Amino acid sequence: MTQSVNKIIGLLLAGWVGAVGRHATAVLLAMTCGTLAVAVFTATHLGVNADEDAMLSNELPHRVFELEYHEIFPVLYENIVIVVDGQSLDAAADFAQALVTRMQTMPEVFHSVYLPRDDFFDENSLLYLDTEELEDFADRLAQIQPYLAGIARDGTLRGLASMLARGVRAVRDGDISGQELVAMLDRFGRATRAQLEHSEYHLAWAEVVADRELGADERRRIILAQPVLDFSDLAPARSALTAVRQLSAELDIDESAGIRVRVTGDAALAFEEMQIVEDQAILAGAVSFLLVGVVLLLGLRSLRLVFATLVTLVVGLVWTAGFAAVAIGHLNLISVAFAVLFIGLGVDFGVHLCMRYYELVVRGASRAEAMRETSRGVGTSLVLCAVTTAIGFFAFVPTDFSGVAELGLISGIGMFVSLICSFTVLPALLAVCTSASWAERVTSRPKLGAALPTFPLRHPRTVGSLALLLGAGAVFFLPGVRFDENPLNVRDPSAESVQILEELLAKGTAAPWELNAVAPSLEIAEELSVELKKLESVERAITVADYIPGDQDEKLEIIEDVALFLPLPQSKDGVPSEPSLEEQLEALRQLQLELERWLRDGGTEEFLASARLAHRQLTAFLSQVSGSPQGWSAVEELEESLLGSLPAQLASLERIVSPDRIALDDLPAALLERMISKEGRIRVRIFPSEDLSDPEALGRFVNEVRTVVPQVAGGAVKIYEAGRAVVRALRQAFIAAIVMISVLLLVIWRTLGDTALVLIPLGLAALLTTAATVLLDIPFNFADVIVLPLLLGIGVDSGIHLVHRSRMLRREEGHLLETSTARAVIYSAVTTIASFGSLAFASHRGMASLGQLLTLGVVFTTLCNLLLLPALIELRARRRQTPPPRSSAE
Repeated sequence: MTQSVNKIIGLLLAGWVGAVGRHATAVLLAMTCGTLAVAVFTATHLGVNADEDAMLSNELPHRVFELEYHEIFPVLYENIVIVVDGQSLDAAADFAQALVTRMQTMPEVFHSVYLPRDDFFDENSLLYLDTEELEDFADRLAQIQPYLAGIARDGTLRGLASMLARGVRAVRDGDISGQELVAMLDRFGRATRAQLEHSEYHLAWAEVVADRELGADERRRIILAQPVLDFSDLAPARSALTAVRQLSAELDIDESAGIRVRVTGDAALAFEEMQIVEDQAILAGAVSFLLVGVVLLLGLRSLRLVFATLVTLVVGLVWTAGFAAVAIGHLNLISVAFAVLFIGLGVDFGVHLCMRYYELVVRGASRAEAMRETSRGVGTSLVLCAVTTAIGFFAFVPTDFSGVAELGLISGIGMFVSLICSFTVLPALLAVCTSASWAERVTSRPKLGAALPTFPLRHPRTVGSLALLLGAGAVFFLPGVRFDENPLNVRDPSAESVQILEELLAKGTAAPWELNAVAPSLEIAEELSVELKKLESVERAITVADYIPGDQDEKLEIIEDVALFLPLPQSKDGVPSEPSLEEQLEALRQLQLELERWLRDGGTEEFLASARLAHRQLTAFLSQVSGSPQGWSAVEELEESLLGSLPAQLASLERIVSPDRIALDDLPAALLERMISKEGRIRVRIFPSEDLSDPEALGRFVNEVRTVVPQVAGGAVKIYEAGRAVVRALRQAFIAAIVMISVLLLVIWRTLGDTALVLIPLGLAALLTTAATVLLDIPFNFADVIVLPLLLGIGVDSGIHLVHRSRMLRREEGHLLETSTARAVIYSAVTTIASFGSLAFASHRGMASLGQLLTLGVVFTTLCNLLLLPALIELRARRRQTPPPRSSAE
């Protein structure tokens, strides 16, 4: 600063601190009452908004259409996705339907509940097969019909064993090929082995009919529910999510029953994120506060100074949180970290003040004189530091990235709150806590901390050359810097909602990555669908018309043929009587005997392998249960394992062979509500052909679709545009911070040289930090984009302190690196690292990456300020002291 401005600010601060010291008790009493009142207000008015959509401005073009799209199809907004996985298709379908039925009786909790794969699609499933697939199914059903008929006559273990025994005999005699028998024997062998090993196994008759094992996706049911949101609760969807858990428990839907229920979707993600972020932010804040206290104790070596600094920090934190409650009303997924940032940065004011205060007291100054002199000497640079650090935060406020803009506003104001507290609360506490006897004791102590190495001052050219080489090397890594636009990658991977969504996306079965367009009529929607399907990046594009099966006449004829041979006859006397244990065992022994004969007579290796497995397991089972008191229960368990799903499968087959022709009006109302708006506008769903976790594929998908439909909504465009908005915000904020800080320093110092001294080390630190992100594979993301502008604001503080002290340095104080200012820079950096480092170990990936990058940045910034900056100051001093060269005339 110019000498006049410097003097005026110093005198004002000294006068203020002097008045605070004289009325310390009254000041502390007023601040205590005010802080308690603010704390109570904050606790009752400051919430957490975990909604990802709130992280970006609603004025962005893609957000404008997104909001319009949700008005057109309100039922698609804020849905929770309930994923039901079962050991069998029937189990998952039954439990999902039961859960939906219960949820539909709770209109006060759920606006709507939709099961995409409901009874309508199950009963008409054959019409939705391709003609070729339907013919294959008919052929397959004809092949296994005799087996199904045999079991239908006697649906017990006796009936199954007898049917298998007859089949083995027919294969051995050459009457049938036996290809279908191989799969049945394999499953019989697995079921018997599971019974012997006391493990779970359920034969899925749907797999027998399909002639293949059903994948996890086919044994899954997905329920879409729109919850009634209670905005008086910090978690508006809490009631709906709680209801899903309670209903699942009441229906005994759990993993012990072979059913797994998990919940994801926007509301569930926001709810879990809010809980996790709150817990981890509180933990990180507590750890940060503790670590800062330890570092302060090591640096200040006075419990009284540490106590005064920490109390000042707490007061400032409470008032900053109070400002957030009044100005914004909530914290978002990024601004929730403001407490850790405040602790790491706000403590710097206390460190510089206390170290200078201690240094002056050790020299013999009275406590009042030491505080006034500290305010005059360090205060002016602290004021400037508060402004420059706030600029680093405020630079994000005008951007479209609302999440960081809110953090910038809160933390920027927090820097001024911390400054005010440092010149009000801290002096009052020092006046009360540091007595005359304390001053006498510390006078005999050595100065705080050892002097730093003088290498940069002795070899400034070497340091400058090394810095130039490092900067040049770092530039080569800049092309490798990347931005991870996937919002899931900043969330906690242990959260259930995150895990299931990542699983769905990895399998390509989830809708979050799709795009949606809106057409004024079905005819235009169909035309758009045709054009969209021509794009390489589009796998399929569907309208409501795609839910009407094609070639229905031909398919209905095939299904009629299937219906002719499907009826499964029962015995003439009706259902056979329940077999006794001996009848069950006798049927198993007959099967064992037929298998022995088959193995003795020989056959193809495939048949013999299946027969060998079934015979071995069956022999072991009969040996275990024969004559055993637990024989009956073992047989019952084996029967349930093999035949438990058969009745449902037979009933399903009976239902699906009598479909009716399907027209648009026949489709389920819940489906029509999601595809046709009340005004008759048509939704077009567009699915990608590539893995959108690849940023290039994501960009291709969005941009190609926009060539056909300029306005689209959905997860893909949201992620793509959010990434672009964040990168723009980073660029805009970084440039704005550089310009504003440079202009501020030039205006105040009125010298380009001092401004350059501060900015050059920061430029090197920024390059090294960016290069480190490439080497350590730490991409920038939605949570940590604030790092570079923030580091600019943080790093310039140390430079300001050092340059300011070098101007005021007196000969008796030694060189710059021997002063309390240099030591304060070290301890400020350590406290900042301790604070930010607490975030680096969070399980929440966004908070962790923010902590990691901030820690890296502060380390590089501190090293550059303590190595390169003193070297540059020394080089300038030497240049000024060098006499001008003599002219040839002399």
